[in-house]
Amino acid sequence: MASTSRCPFCGESVPSDARTCPHCGGANHQYVPGASRNSLLPETIPELKEYCAGKEIPLERLRFFIGEDYREPKAYGIYQAAPTRFIAYKNKADGTRSVRYDGPDEKYAVSELFAKLLETCEKNGILRIR
Repeated sequence: MASTSRCPFCGESVPSDARTCPHCGGANHQYVPGASRNSLLPETIPELKEYCAGKEIPLERLRFFIGEDYREPKAYGIYQAAPTRFIAYKNKADGTRSVRYDGPDEKYAVSELFAKLLETCEKNGILRIR
């Protein structure tokens, strides 16, 4: 399944693999030939770092820490604790930690943090996701 964006002409959802908007026929400036949703999303911690660098996402300002076991309050992060153990977490304001994922599936751990990162970016006007 392809990712989607909003058409700048009519505001409807347009899949990234469509050359034009299926609703109004406007050019899709987000067109990616043969793109599938899975190929566009980072699946590893290094890919997530690279994605954020490429999009110039201010991780520290947003309090996201990729590849770090950051212990300060009000932060999200992901790191590799052992060769087959990945942890995605949220540090709450009171200093406690809520673990969003702790297990062997790096792709799932990255997707947990990535979803929150995209939500935060969109809320702060850094990236237009939808």
